[in-house]
Amino acid sequence: MRMCSPWPVVDEDVLTVARAQKAMGDSVSAIAKALGISRATLYRHLDESA
Repeated sequence: MRMCSPWPVVDEDVLTVARAQKAMGDSVSAIAKALGISRATLYRHLDESA
């Protein structure tokens, strides 16, 4: 059973920053580290928003 957080880890503001950094050529690893989230979480949210 998958447990869900009562609030999103990545909100639209964070996702906007992540998209901008990715567009500038930053690696997903560097973006995730700067935002304090896991790479897997960032990849999942970037894929969902595509």
